[in-house]
Amino acid sequence: MNEPTTVSVVERDSGIKWIQIKGDLDSLGTQMVDEPLTSAISDRTSKVLIDLADVGFISSAGMALLLVKGKMLRRGGGNMYLASATDRVSEVLSLAGFNELFNLYSTADEALKNLESA
Repeated sequence: MNEPTTVSVVERDSGIKWIQIKGDLDSLGTQMVDEPLTSAISDRTSKVLIDLADVGFISSAGMALLLVKGKMLRRGGGNMYLASATDRVSEVLSLAGFNELFNLYSTADEALKNLESA
């Protein structure tokens, strides 16, 4: 059995919420992180960076989760950014058109540097 999918949140001095997801974003993993992710982005005006470095697989359920949370933030005046996707996850996101919906960064450091200087 795989390790459970988890979420950790770091609120940066700049106000950006850096959320690291560890594990697969399949239907079970998505259920495991939905509530903690919703709690982490309860302030809809936040800038949120989702770090996908430790996500080995993403299914349609995982993509739907990101879409819904991103839409919630945009409606409130915030925004969601994605970073550090593995080649496998990046390919799936690209095929699904996520590069047109979200700013995708190759690393979390690159994203934080860009977002915190804006």
